[in-house]
Amino acid sequence: MAKIALLIGVSDYQSGFNSLPGTQTDIREMQRVLQHPQMGGFDEVDLLPNPDKSGMELAIEKLLADRQRDDLVLLYFSGHGFKDDDGSLYFVTRTTEQRSPHQIYQSTAVPASVLQNWMSRSPCKRQVLVLDCCFSGAFAEGMKAKSINQPVEIAAFGGEGRAVLTSSTATQVSFEQQEAAV
Repeated sequence: MAKIALLIGVSDYQSGFNSLPGTQTDIREMQRVLQHPQMGGFDEVDLLPNPDKSGMELAIEKLLADRQRDDLVLLYFSGHGFKDDDGSLYFVTRTTEQRSPHQIYQSTAVPASVLQNWMSRSPCKRQVLVLDCCFSGAFAEGMKAKSINQPVEIAAFGGEGRAVLTSSTATQVSFEQQEAAV
C-alpha cells in the first residue's frame, strides 16, 4: 500500500483574478505534515505550483489512474474556485480566462465534473480530497454526500471510501488570511 499526495496551489493568475500568495505556503506546509513519519507518513508528496489547465489535469489524472486498489491518495487544491450560472464548480488555473467579472471561459478551467469522473474510475479505493477554494461545497452536488457537524475519527479512514473536505459550502466564498497557512 502506497500513500501518495498531490498538492496544488495556484497563487498567480493571468486574467483578472486576485493573487493568492498564501496558497504556496499552504502546499509547502501540507507537504511537511504529510511527509513527517509520525504525522502523515506519506511515501510520495508532489507539489504543483501555479499550473495551467493541461498541466493540472494531467497531474490529477496520473495521480488517480496509476494506482493500486489499496493505495491511499490525497489531492489538495488551494486557489480560486468558480461556480457558473448552472451551479457547476471549476478550479481556476494560472491561465484561466475571464469573460467578465462573473464569467469565465469554461474551457480554460478544470471542471469539478472531470475530477469526479477520474475519482470514480480510479482503481484506488481510498481517496481523500481537500478543497480550499470558494464554492468548494459544490463539488459534492450530484454525488452521494454526507455532512457532519461532529469530530471525525481518523481511524475510520483505514478502510475504503472517499472523504471530501471543503473550506466552504456550495454558496460560500473562502478567504485568505494574510500571513496564515493552512
